[in-house]
Amino acid sequence: MKNNIILMKKLFYLTFVILIVFSCKNTVEKPKQNKIIKQDTVEVKNIPVEKPEYPSYLNINFLMGKFDPSKHPEFVKIEDKYTNKHNVYLDKKAYNAFLKMYDAAYKDGFKLLIVSATRPFYYQKGIWERNWAKRKNIKDPVRRAMDILKFSSMPGTSRHHWGTEIDLNVLENSYYATGKGKQIFDWMSENAYKFGFCRPYTPGRPYGYNEEKWHWSYKPVSKIYTRFAKENMKDEYISGFKGAETAKKIQVTKKYILGINKKCYK
Repeated sequence: MKNNIILMKKLFYLTFVILIVFSCKNTVEKPKQNKIIKQDTVEVKNIPVEKPEYPSYLNINFLMGKFDPSKHPEFVKIEDKYTNKHNVYLDKKAYNAFLKMYDAAYKDGFKLLIVSATRPFYYQKGIWERNWAKRKNIKDPVRRAMDILKFSSMPGTSRHHWGTEIDLNVLENSYYATGKGKQIFDWMSENAYKFGFCRPYTPGRPYGYNEEKWHWSYKPVSKIYTRFAKENMKDEYISGFKGAETAKKIQVTKKYILGINKKCYK
């Protein structure tokens, strides 16, 4: 009995000590933790890139020259004094810019003559099929088409469909290498951009037509059509003339419609 009492006292005492120690431990101040400051975050929403608004008349048929420029509200007939052709048309804006450029060149002693302007699909088809017939000895249709494409466009792919392009004076690069031809080319190179014109077929491009020193494009309008072609034109649309089946193999849209001097659409 006595031993039980002693044991109970020891247990009581031990329990008391444990309670005191535990109580003291809880009263010790805990070290302060670094506060995490939650920064305000700004939610960035995906802002859609606005697509350019195209003119209401601009579609694949227009791009491919399948319309009558004499009846189109955006086109105007070129006065005979500015061209060696009859009943040829040009985009109104391009024509007005040309008239200003013509006057500036004339004051400096140079006469600019438009020898080719808007060429609808069927006009271009005539040019293409005459060239196709001349190359009947080239049996491979792709090689035959590629030979024509050095200088002449497939119907439906020519920038001349758009009314923004003009060929000036003489259609020979050699003419612009010396004499009066070189003077005209130098003047155009220095001044054409002031009136909105650029040269799409420069040397050094990876592919596309050969250099054409006579061909000038009215950039404010043609760059819109070029962008539309990049987004919408497909080789599969090209048809209706001899050799049209080669368009896809050649990649005409990428290499010829879009294979131009980058300065003409940027």
